[in-house]
Amino acid sequence: MYKHRMNKNRIFAAILVASAAIAVYGRGNRTDMIVTLRFTPQEGVTSTTVDLSPALLRQSIAIRVQDARQLPDPLVIGHGTGGNDKVFPIHADRDVVAFIQETVADIASQWSVKQEKSANRILTLQLIRFDVDESNKAVGSVYTSDVKLAFVLKDAQGKTLAEGNGSGGTHRYGKGHSGENCNEVLSDALKEAFANVISNGELQAAWASK
Repeated sequence: MYKHRMNKNRIFAAILVASAAIAVYGRGNRTDMIVTLRFTPQEGVTSTTVDLSPALLRQSIAIRVQDARQLPDPLVIGHGTGGNDKVFPIHADRDVVAFIQETVADIASQWSVKQEKSANRILTLQLIRFDVDESNKAVGSVYTSDVKLAFVLKDAQGKTLAEGNGSGGTHRYGKGHSGENCNEVLSDALKEAFANVISNGELQAAWASK
């Protein structure tokens, strides 16, 4: 009976060791990662907002997003490392610019920005960088995000009224190879970058002008 129990314990221990080895091997030999894009800012960690005057809230604006990244593959949104420190690409599951267009429109709505496609003020956001880096550790990973936007504000006739840029970034410890953690840091960085654009003094002055 004792011998039988010892054998069962040894088998169980062997299974645990084998499972751990497979997990480590899988992490060390990963060649790609696909993230289902979602906007999941961590408001408990950082809350980003902007102060807009009544004049701005009365003046409608159209927001458009363009891809200004110079990437062979526009679905690449970063890189990760496996257990052997081999770098692999992180891909988005869908069009990045379409996702950002939807997201900034939703954020602007939350800030009570009046949006109209035929508005007399057209804000074009040029996506310069939308990147997450996953650095593999002995346990878990550290995620670092970097989002950069250039902006141009024009009137309905195409005259440039203001231009500049805004950026955002954060880093956080999380699970290894986690799409959820990628979304969290990218969301925080995107919201911060967009807030920095909307808070730009030159942009606000031109936006409110007649």
